[in-house]
Amino acid sequence: MLAVAGLVSWWMWPSALEAAFVPAPPEVVAEIAEPVPAVAEAPVRAEPEGLKLRVVLEGEHPFRGEARVGAAFISEEDRRTWEAAKREGGGGAGPERLEDLANVAEWRPAAVTPTASGGVLGPEPVPVAPRYRVMAWESDGTFWWGDVVSESATGIVDLGVLRARRPTGVRVRLAGARPEQGPFSVRLERVVDPDPRAAERASEILPVVEHAAPVVAAALRDGTLVPLTSDAGELSLLPLPPDPSVRLWLRSASGREGGPVEVRLREGRVETVVLDVDPLFPGGVGGTVTLRGRILVEGATRPPPGAQLLGPEGEALRLEPDGHFTAQGLPSWRASRFTVRMGAPVSGRPVAPAQHEFEFTPEAGASEAEVTWRVPAYRWLVVRMDGFTRAQLQSRARRPYPVVLLQRRDGAGQWLTHSADIFQEQEDGWAVSLVQPGTYRVLAAASPYEVHTSTSVTVGEGDADATVSVRVDEGGVPCEVRVTSSGAPVYGALVTSGSTLGSLPPARGRTDAEGRWRLGRVRADSLHLEVEADGHPPWVGEASAACNASGVVDVRL
Repeated sequence: MLAVAGLVSWWMWPSALEAAFVPAPPEVVAEIAEPVPAVAEAPVRAEPEGLKLRVVLEGEHPFRGEARVGAAFISEEDRRTWEAAKREGGGGAGPERLEDLANVAEWRPAAVTPTASGGVLGPEPVPVAPRYRVMAWESDGTFWWGDVVSESATGIVDLGVLRARRPTGVRVRLAGARPEQGPFSVRLERVVDPDPRAAERASEILPVVEHAAPVVAAALRDGTLVPLTSDAGELSLLPLPPDPSVRLWLRSASGREGGPVEVRLREGRVETVVLDVDPLFPGGVGGTVTLRGRILVEGATRPPPGAQLLGPEGEALRLEPDGHFTAQGLPSWRASRFTVRMGAPVSGRPVAPAQHEFEFTPEAGASEAEVTWRVPAYRWLVVRMDGFTRAQLQSRARRPYPVVLLQRRDGAGQWLTHSADIFQEQEDGWAVSLVQPGTYRVLAAASPYEVHTSTSVTVGEGDADATVSVRVDEGGVPCEVRVTSSGAPVYGALVTSGSTLGSLPPARGRTDAEGRWRLGRVRADSLHLEVEADGHPPWVGEASAACNASGVVDVRL
């Protein structure tokens, strides 16, 4: 037993020592822990290197700016067009090299290591592409721009050395401005060289302008304004494309513009121009007016439901629930135009036109004004038509018919076609929108030559809805066109019939195997027909007499 106990104690002794050992707190261990040598870690296998781009940016001081790299690709459509032009001998169509069609879709930031005279960009990983472009710039407008064509899929694409280019630009100074005139801004426009090659060369650096001076790029592209105040000293517009010149307009706070002032450009130079307020605004810079108003529906004391009010520049203005609005900063020297847009009704008929415009002309010397504008309300001409009549009209019509046409009687008693915003089909006919009083009727047409006239009604100023009715009778003569050539029927000839009412669309159809096309009932006093068939000259003629005499229009090609 003593032997067995001894063996057990000997077997448990290392475990007991481990259990008795209490480790130090973590922070103590951190203080005395030896750093693990990096060589103890398993080495990671290096992946094979792909394509990388490198370029030296040469300058007068260490580089302190930003850089971008772009991989330029050629679309398949451009490739096919270019190759087809070359096969067909289109010598002047498109560039000489296919690579010149490559465009950069995404510009990626690139790191530049400064040196004593510029910097080194890369080696920067790039995808395989037919062409690469590099741009870099500094805050004073100095930029680097270049590209290279590569045919390798691995290794280093070396652009070599890109030398710094001084920017082309304009330095604008403001003179004669007074604090009470408010802030000024500048609008600018390129004057492009008439020579397409020179214009294309100048436009090549537009990506640099877009990145280095986004405000200038937006002004050139979209006509946006660049702020210029009297206490700003001067405004630098650079870099600019090296065009022959650039036009500048000085705009006051009221929106009035003075100019243009054309500044000749020299590549690599920044020209200085002084914009003097008094000579550019001989009639004054103009003041502003605050307009307070209200939008109402004609004949009501409420605003149009779901209406939106847009200002002169297309900006949305706040429209209160009772229709009140305020528009500030309107020019005092010219009229301003406002637009009211209506929301689509959830159900039923619209209350007013979808869009209506108002014009505000301020009085001389006024700084405030008040208006009440009323949106014209729709009156409705309801065209009643029972189910049997609708079925008759539908059975006789061919697409795009049936068509409903609105007419209004003028002062001489003549019926003239009148426009309407809405022809809304409903269960028992149509509802036609009206915006002014008068005497109206509608024409329900199954074709250009079968037109049924409704009763007429007079709609007054205070009337809301008026009703007319249409009946489809059996008047008219059933008629058809028969097309032959040398006594044989012509299959597939195109027959076009027009109306004396220009607002009605023509009807078209093709003859069958017997050379026939059925017109249907002809109620018109005049029937103009045109027939076209392959291999034959077109036939044009008046066919109402033939329809009334025999019901057949014989066309011999």
